Amino acid sequence: MEHLGINAIHPTAPEYLTAAGLFTAPIDVGTAVQRIRNLWGEDIEPRWVNVEAEKTGGLSGAILTFTLQGVQVMITPVTGQLQIDKGQLPEHHTHVAMTFYAPLSGQAQGKLAGERPLTGDNATELTRRHRMVSAHIAYTQVADALMREEAALGVYRHELGVIHPPHMVSALADSLTKGQAPLPLWINIRLGDGQTTRARTLGLPLFGHLDLEVTGTGRSLEETAAFVEASADYIVMGDSYLLPGQTIGANDGGSYPVSQEVSVADGSTVIRVDF
Repeated sequence: MEHLGINAIHPTAPEYLTAAGLFTAPIDVGTAVQRIRNLWGEDIEPRWVNVEAEKTGGLSGAILTFTLQGVQVMITPVTGQLQIDKGQLPEHHTHVAMTFYAPLSGQAQGKLAGERPLTGDNATELTRRHRMVSAHIAYTQVADALMREEAALGVYRHELGVIHPPHMVSALADSLTKGQAPLPLWINIRLGDGQTTRARTLGLPLFGHLDLEVTGTGRSLEETAAFVEASADYIVMGDSYLLPGQTIGANDGGSYPVSQEVSVADGSTVIRVDF
């Protein structure tokens, strides 16, 4: 399996990342976005543009746009409830749709993600993955600025199936200043207990990886959760990828087998690690 490329089993990292901020009242998006300068020292130049519905498949109105980390940020304030396919969101007055477009051409500006020119057979796909790290960094900085509004309820991430409350966003965003990835804002880890402990990620396909499903025999939930978070951080922030037949190391010095399986949770194809 070592000779297989990334795309042998893993998805291609997308160019877009989306999220939605939820608010109990209207907010001044332009003023909120300006906080990025003070909070993060980023020199952004926001501008409002009007979008015609026929050019966007139905979306119309004013969009605030700017570049951050080599990522094109587009923010649209919308009065009214955000409708989702499954579940129910908390009552809110306004939602702010956020889109982060990370083209390959912006790579040179992805300094916080450590982006650099790559060569080799997997260069394009690895670059796409690093671009999505930059998109998530830009998302974190924008979400931090928006969630400091008094009316903020949280940020909804549909791929993760979660709403991150304002205090969580700000607390975890601060880890970027320490050179660490705020991974709980980027992926979701669901835990299950029983004869074996289980941990399942949601969100790794955004970074060009199959989600992880880890089963731990004789492990506590805390041990299993720590292992899957460390494994996710390792592949998201580096150039490595997991293939069936490989093993992955852990802090306990052990080396654990990797396989490709169908998740018992939702029938999705995942990378399974017997921990």
